[in-house]
Amino acid sequence: MAMIFVNRDRQSLGQFSEQDVSNGLESGRFLPDDLAWQEGMESWQPLSSLTHLPPPGAAIPAVDSLPPSLDGPPAGFEKPGNIRFDECLSKAWDCFQRNWGLCVVGTLILFAISAVVQIPMQFAQAVLERFTGHGSSAQIGIMIGMVVVFLFFYALATGVSTILSAGFMYFFIESLRTGKSNIDNLFAGFRASNWIQLLLAMLVWILAVFIIVAVLVAPGIFLTATMKSSVPVIVAGVLAIIPLIYLAVPLGFVFPLIVDKKIGFWQAVTAAIRTVHRQWFQVLGLMILVGLIAMAGMLACCVGMLATMPLGYLIWCQGYRQLFGDGDLPNA
Repeated sequence: MAMIFVNRDRQSLGQFSEQDVSNGLESGRFLPDDLAWQEGMESWQPLSSLTHLPPPGAAIPAVDSLPPSLDGPPAGFEKPGNIRFDECLSKAWDCFQRNWGLCVVGTLILFAISAVVQIPMQFAQAVLERFTGHGSSAQIGIMIGMVVVFLFFYALATGVSTILSAGFMYFFIESLRTGKSNIDNLFAGFRASNWIQLLLAMLVWILAVFIIVAVLVAPGIFLTATMKSSVPVIVAGVLAIIPLIYLAVPLGFVFPLIVDKKIGFWQAVTAAIRTVHRQWFQVLGLMILVGLIAMAGMLACCVGMLATMPLGYLIWCQGYRQLFGDGDLPNA
């Protein structure tokens, strides 16, 4: 009798007899979503899909011999490697076709939450515009209050969008990995161990932008004011754009690394930069491709984004899987 290999969250739980698995599902030891493989299967499948298991509690037949150990990752799981554009496109399209309904629903949820968190900020901005130019003390007090409200909800909207976007990417990573979608994964960024790390990663990016601007652009502005020439600030702007673009390319992998690999923000930042550096131009090409697909959806009266946005995310997430694999990150 072939043994069944059980895997949960990309961690092996061991190999078990069919009766052990059946009893484990009954007792809660195993979960229906745990992945299983045994000899004769082409790929890993959820335990819930195994229909040949004996009923729980039945006698356990003797096992004469164990099958050979399963070498390498299961089918559908990626090893770290290089960006392969054809595979990114084919796997993304195949996954979208299989799960297009949940992909569209997930996109609508993302749009809805993003719109809701923008409402208070837009209200504060409208009030500010209404009282701008008026000088009474009461109106000035209202303006100051609205500035505080605007800044608060701007920071809140940015943080929520960052956390939600990370969960959105994890939703598609798991869809590519297991062949099915789970709406719960959309909110994986809000889990206790993730949202703080995601916000810290966002702050690192903001700090990096601030430092680059302060070091390169500020002197250009000063020289422009002193020399009465726009050349210094133009040169400073061009020099600042180079490191900003370089860092923006790996930034797209920092957030899914935190949620998917369950690592801290600094390890995610360094892993993203170190991994993307060796094929930076290929990743830039992938980013441009995803951007063009998103633009096509916007040109279709924005309705097309319900298809192009999840498709673009799937392409990007398949690129993520190719670069970082589905296992733990190697040590630096």
